[in-house]
Amino acid sequence: MADKLLVIDGDAPSLQALGGHFERTGYKVWRDATGEHAMETFRRERPDVVLLGLHLPDDNGLAVLERLRHVGAAVIVLAAQDDTEIAVQAMQLGAENFLTKPVDMTHLAAAIARAAEKARLSRENSRLRALLEQVPELRPRAPTDRRHQAQSLSEVERQHIERTLRHHGGNRTRAALELGISRATLINKIKAYSLNL
Repeated sequence: MADKLLVIDGDAPSLQALGGHFERTGYKVWRDATGEHAMETFRRERPDVVLLGLHLPDDNGLAVLERLRHVGAAVIVLAAQDDTEIAVQAMQLGAENFLTKPVDMTHLAAAIARAAEKARLSRENSRLRALLEQVPELRPRAPTDRRHQAQSLSEVERQHIERTLRHHGGNRTRAALELGISRATLINKIKAYSLNL
């Protein structure tokens, strides 16, 4: 299934050129010149990626970006060379990426492909999470008892040495024999674990 792309740009030639290019490369493309109409298109078609030019006749591009991000859109911003400060604001508002016009089509295609892949993974993750919720025995459960929580290997070793030493009344030689380690190694481990026996 083809990835879906919504191109929003107030510059008609740019809108047509970008839309046409990505249609020829296999994308399902919608084009909108206004923010209001683009929001309607997004809600109706749910494209994978939105390509947003910041200069729109009816709206502020950053305001459109905020509305798109609020509904979960993956947005790539196209900014003019002198809009780099605005482009930084766009990234702070959650844009996936920004490129400056005139845009290098190879870089743009790569950015769109990355954003589309991220959108696919997010949808798949949501789908799997929903399936997991339908099968109660597969749902992760919080441990209800500290005895069933995983312990680190060093904690297990510390407890085993402590039990063995107690069993032998603190006799390090006998404890070392039972543990299968040298007395010197046992003394080093007692110091390392701060065991007071």
